[in-house]
Amino acid sequence: MTLSEPIAPGAPSRLEWIRMRAWSAGLLVAAGLDEASAEVVVDNLEYAERRGFASHGFLRLPTYVDRLRAGGINRHPRIKILSDQPVMAIVDADAAIGARSAVICADMAITKARETGVGLVIARNASHFGAAGFYTDRMASAGFLGIALCNTDRVMCAPFGGRAVLGTNPISIAVPATAGIGPQLDMATSEVAHGKIIAARDRGEQIPTGWAVDANGAATNDPAEGLSGALLPSGGPKGFGLAFMVDCLVAIGGARTSNQVSALYGNPAAAQQLGHVFLAIAVDHVQTKSEYASRILALTAAVHDSATPGSSHPPMVPGEPETQRLNASPDWTVDPTTLRQFTALSLELGVPVPEDVAAHHLGEPDS
Repeated sequence: MTLSEPIAPGAPSRLEWIRMRAWSAGLLVAAGLDEASAEVVVDNLEYAERRGFASHGFLRLPTYVDRLRAGGINRHPRIKILSDQPVMAIVDADAAIGARSAVICADMAITKARETGVGLVIARNASHFGAAGFYTDRMASAGFLGIALCNTDRVMCAPFGGRAVLGTNPISIAVPATAGIGPQLDMATSEVAHGKIIAARDRGEQIPTGWAVDANGAATNDPAEGLSGALLPSGGPKGFGLAFMVDCLVAIGGARTSNQVSALYGNPAAAQQLGHVFLAIAVDHVQTKSEYASRILALTAAVHDSATPGSSHPPMVPGEPETQRLNASPDWTVDPTTLRQFTALSLELGVPVPEDVAAHHLGEPDS
């Protein structure tokens, strides 16, 4: 049986998180990443999967492994602080794996916010950092309103344009936890995350009209055509305007803008040179944390109370659907394409495949 063949009937559809984590970390370490960094990356991938962001989950790991092995991600980075002021710092990530440098920068923003009320850290020469909400939740868990932004390689066209010119340039904002809800916003400035179109292509599914255009600028339902063309901005000029301003923000730290960075799925030996922004804001400088929390809880209650009588879809605050999915995800639902890729990497790198996966996917060893 070859790895390009369909997974055998009866193959496991779910894996326990602890086993998926161990498998993922083993692949990253085998590709040359240190164990501490591998754990941070796996934390980020699991965070996305558990909240329903499969586009930023384990399907990204094979790309990280390819880039680690080819040199596009620096396995032994020397992350440097280029400018350090009371409120603001500029960091050179030295092409480190994105989640590792991003956690360092987010924690630096938290430290500054504890001392001054506001902490701003901008990184350049950075790599893809996964789900942005992972970092804003980290800041919110420390008691601060957290904001995270980054640019990506160009995959999105301008309104009335046909060629990709900006990245999906995501934005995340998280409020210090109140009653376990968050709230938290985590959004791409494109109509949909780039990874969702990749996932649709890998599953052989069509995409809705309005997600992307083909290479000629025409609307398409074919994810492969959309990937060779361009994603559409969310809300037309509104999403595009936000994406453009994200590039303007990361450029303050000396980062390349979307039209200049290297593609995540391009040459794996080329460092991406992205920009990341992390902002932590204290909520207790003019009021107590409990007063602030009561305001947010009242706002949340107003949203919940705004439902139309008899509606089967109650209104939710940003982040609430993700929290519900988190509470209902005891195991990882296996995506067949990702499973094949993980298994192929395991065989190539000498990393053990979980026994039940090996039994179903690889079959019995040759005698």
